[in-house]
Amino acid sequence: MQPSEFAAKYFHEYKQRGIEAIPLYCPFCKGGERGDKHSFALNLETGAFNCKRGSCGAEGSFTQLLKEYGEMSEQSFEFRPRPKKSYKKPKTETSDPSSKVENYLEKRLISKSTWQRRGVKESSGNIVFPYYQDGELVLNKFRKPEKYNGKGPKMWREEGGKPVFWGMDDCDPVKPLVIVEGEFDALALDEAGVENVVSVPSGAEDLTCIDECWDWLQQFKKIIIWPDSDQSGQDMCRKLIAKLGAWRCYVVPCEEYKDPNECLFKVGPDETRMLCYAAKEVPISGLLRLADVQPFQWENLVRVKSTIQSINSIIGGYIMGQTSIWTGINASGKSTFLGQELLGAVDQGYSVCAYSGELPGAVFRYWIDLQAAGSDNISVKLDEIKGDYVCYLRKEVSSRIREWYRDRFFLYDSFGGTEHDDLLKVFEYAAMRYDCKIFLVDNLMTSIYASGDRDYYRKQSNFIGKIVEFAHKHSVHVHIVAHPRKNEGRLSKMDVLGSSEITNRVDNVFAMHRVTEEEAEKGTYSSDAVLDIFKNRFLGQQEKAVALNFEPKSKRFYMAKNSEMLYYDFGCFSRAKGD
Repeated sequence: MQPSEFAAKYFHEYKQRGIEAIPLYCPFCKGGERGDKHSFALNLETGAFNCKRGSCGAEGSFTQLLKEYGEMSEQSFEFRPRPKKSYKKPKTETSDPSSKVENYLEKRLISKSTWQRRGVKESSGNIVFPYYQDGELVLNKFRKPEKYNGKGPKMWREEGGKPVFWGMDDCDPVKPLVIVEGEFDALALDEAGVENVVSVPSGAEDLTCIDECWDWLQQFKKIIIWPDSDQSGQDMCRKLIAKLGAWRCYVVPCEEYKDPNECLFKVGPDETRMLCYAAKEVPISGLLRLADVQPFQWENLVRVKSTIQSINSIIGGYIMGQTSIWTGINASGKSTFLGQELLGAVDQGYSVCAYSGELPGAVFRYWIDLQAAGSDNISVKLDEIKGDYVCYLRKEVSSRIREWYRDRFFLYDSFGGTEHDDLLKVFEYAAMRYDCKIFLVDNLMTSIYASGDRDYYRKQSNFIGKIVEFAHKHSVHVHIVAHPRKNEGRLSKMDVLGSSEITNRVDNVFAMHRVTEEEAEKGTYSSDAVLDIFKNRFLGQQEKAVALNFEPKSKRFYMAKNSEMLYYDFGCFSRAKGD
């Protein structure tokens, strides 16, 4: 694996500055608590890396980086740059073009002054395009002066020559560089009055000229690409942009003509020149002019309401494209509360998808059904083994609930754990196939396997990043349950187990605190539970609290000052009342 291949595989988003690949975040410290960006650099020639954040300071060789990511065994390895190739100096003798060659060039609308300026020659009746680098002839390319009949090669290179850009020695680095696919395209633009035009030496298939002319290319701050309109030309354009950097590339979006030479033939030099200089900058995903951003309108914001109005008042509902982290000590009620929130989303007409690594599917549904039914629709009976009453749903009640959420509530049944890539594939399917808008991961620990703590934190961070990307890509909201660092007392945002990056990258951070008997006796709290809202990025809310009561029979949470949710009828029963 080469450094460039490593960057493409693991950095996701990165920019190239000279010979360095600079990702958005350092793969070791993830930007720290402040989320510092662009502090890490990977040398694309040697593979050496370093992070400039003082508290991180990760540095080392490419070997160490490969080992860190499991891309190589412990056997000895040393990165070596690709060796420089040796080339042969062209030996073909050339002469000034004959009348046959002149006539052919004239038919292509290339004047004598233009092809003389570009140094076009002839050899054995064939057109010769001599390639120079630093004043030295390094390659000859040949073309038959006649319409191609499909027999034999149309164009070919003298064996052993160095593949550089045709016309590079005549370019002024102060002016924009124009790159085309063939020599006749370069001649056509020259004829139209366009300066600094070069051609790749072997069409769209071979771009080794970039490696050979890398230092020379770095002089140009603006590069215009006019590719052929066919598939190979468009592929060449994408490769050039990837290698040269989108920040300085502009593309001529000319689909009406096959190439610049055809454009010259059909519309003339003035229009061809105007089309070239009207090249469009390459758009970068996510980078917009602020003036082009659509104005914000509350009524257009897609949100799912919480079943608790106080939460809506603080965060404005669960916004599509966002991710929320939920934590709390064992048996605090965080998973139960999120089940209620999923039912609330279904009640608003949204489809939901849940993954529960802690409950088997049947148990998960039992809890959900109790919440959907409400206490008035729940029956009780004595269980001899338990020695107490247990809750159950009559067949007609269960059937009504099941039909209500049948096509809107989905469960990824992988009890005990799943690889996070498999989970994301299932979520992608649910979003695309069933238009699910609310997702639940319960919990973060069971969705990640790792061999050691350090590997766990890295995988955890990567998983959170993928979830955030998934939420943005599909305009959905994802709830993630994460275990806390401690097992008692009221929690803070810093008590979420794992890397601090997970709370930095998500949009909301919640914690459920279950009031203990001791706290209730002391009068510390007047409710059954307290939901802490540590972070809400959209409205800037933080350190807010909502007092909640809990009804064990229906497993419903409701506001301590408003019991409306306790008696609320979800759609499965509210519609039945109108029958």
